[in-house]
Amino acid sequence: MDQYKQSRDVLCIDLKSFFASVECALRGLDPFETPLIVADKSRGNGSIVLAVTPFLKARGLKSRFRLHELPEDIQDLIVAKPRMKAYLAYSQKVIEVYLSFIAPEDLHIYSIDEAFLDVTSYLKYYKCDAETLAKRILQRVLDVTKIPATCGVGDNLLLSKLALDLYSKTASSGIAVMRYDDVSEKLWPIQPLSKMWGIGERMEKRLNYLNIYSVYDLAHSSRDQLKKLFGVIGEELYFHAHGIDQSIIREKHYYHIPMKSVGLGQTLFRDYNGEDIFTVLLEMTDEVAERLRFVRKEASTLSLGIRYSKGYEGGFSRQTTFEVPTCDSEELLDAILRLFHRFYEGYPIRQVFIRATKLTPYRAAWQASFFSDVIRKEKRQQLWESIDVIRKHYGKSSVARLISYLDSGTALERSTLIGGHHG
Repeated sequence: MDQYKQSRDVLCIDLKSFFASVECALRGLDPFETPLIVADKSRGNGSIVLAVTPFLKARGLKSRFRLHELPEDIQDLIVAKPRMKAYLAYSQKVIEVYLSFIAPEDLHIYSIDEAFLDVTSYLKYYKCDAETLAKRILQRVLDVTKIPATCGVGDNLLLSKLALDLYSKTASSGIAVMRYDDVSEKLWPIQPLSKMWGIGERMEKRLNYLNIYSVYDLAHSSRDQLKKLFGVIGEELYFHAHGIDQSIIREKHYYHIPMKSVGLGQTLFRDYNGEDIFTVLLEMTDEVAERLRFVRKEASTLSLGIRYSKGYEGGFSRQTTFEVPTCDSEELLDAILRLFHRFYEGYPIRQVFIRATKLTPYRAAWQASFFSDVIRKEKRQQLWESIDVIRKHYGKSSVARLISYLDSGTALERSTLIGGHHG
């Protein structure tokens, strides 16, 4: 496997409890001593807690629970309403810190609170090793923004990310290192597989079916069999189990993950019935179609998920397949409505999810069939692409369906949000 290894010095930096830490910074508080959560109380007790401070995490609280699940014994709790513009501004400050150490071509912004830095070419200049440089960068971030951070250091992007996820949180310095020589000791024992970056629960179950339960099992399985069963992804998993990743940020080939789906979901502000939910389904289908057009993809499969209000059991998640892939709003909506009317049980609705999968490249023209109105479909597509251009320049609310102005509509309100929340 040595011929596939290339050794660099890559940092993966994560801003600790980012939203909550920003709220503490704005208030002049220490996130390690402050009981603060980020949630919108105006949305009711079902509102999701987006972040909690390290102080609360140390006491067992995790993000992404609902307000009504919050323990009642927390004293002096601060509930901060999300301020997405402020979080974006702080994220930009952190990026400026990174760019004071390295060039833009060696930086990859992975998310609002996480980034990769390839510092290979800078260690001679700074006259130190990668771990020492990581300490300097984290300290500069803290000095400038008051935001604490953790870091993974590795021979490539994969190993730096794994070091961050698996070991940085328990390191006294907040910095963990994983090199090729550490793979057998630090990576192979990892179990369950979903703890490894890049392996979700569904893939974990499929691998378990092959008697692969740990990263060691994955590394010692058959590369050819994995490729045969899972294609390119299977072969990539095999290499990742050996800590091998040939992605280089400067070459712009870093983690270009093939897009597998396009979708969205929303938790409604009130209960909807089977009649007024039509507006929401129409708006969300339009948005999925818009996203498909943006990434120049068409979908062969469309899924609808409905969750009923609290007090009613469950909901449903069903999918349908198109004979010919499509990104046409009308065809997508027709499929969504058929799924809804077939499986809806009449209970109050609180959450809706729509997802398009099995994506293929967008076609500029369609082959006519006896049953299709190709000319009408092409004109409809041209209309929506024109609307996309207008919305890009003047905002999403610049062109809206009249139905969105009804009380049951949510698109206009959501167009004013950043990350699902008011700025």
